[in-house]
Amino acid sequence: MLGERCEILPDSYIWTRESGSPQIRIGNGTYIGRHFYATVIQGILIGKRCVLSDYGYITDCAHGLDPHGDFILHQPLESKGPVEIGDGCFLGFRAVILPGVTLGPHCVVGANAVVTRSFPAYSMVAGAPARAIKTYSTELKQWVAADRQD
Repeated sequence: MLGERCEILPDSYIWTRESGSPQIRIGNGTYIGRHFYATVIQGILIGKRCVLSDYGYITDCAHGLDPHGDFILHQPLESKGPVEIGDGCFLGFRAVILPGVTLGPHCVVGANAVVTRSFPAYSMVAGAPARAIKTYSTELKQWVAADRQD
């Protein structure tokens, strides 16, 4: 389901499995940059007014990796948990969001970050794997180092 006033730039790709009931929802006013890629077999929810920069990737699945099984590309995809991106999130250039991740509202994901776990609202994350580097202080009305919460 695509919300109102969304903008999806050219060469972006969203793939859903033909069987089952995969769901992808993109909230009102969300912007998706060029060459963005998403694969969904269970569910991906992207909130309202998010910015997903160019070359980003979100998935809720993975190939089977049975070393005694068939060729990896012939092994069935497995759901690893739905993905939720909260309202007002910003995903930087080439950010990757892996299965089972929930980002609370207004999270900022740095360029080239690989997000392997969930983060609460107002988190700024970076790195591979991503870690919290700042949080937004509503009292100070500014981003502060994640280890400093005064």
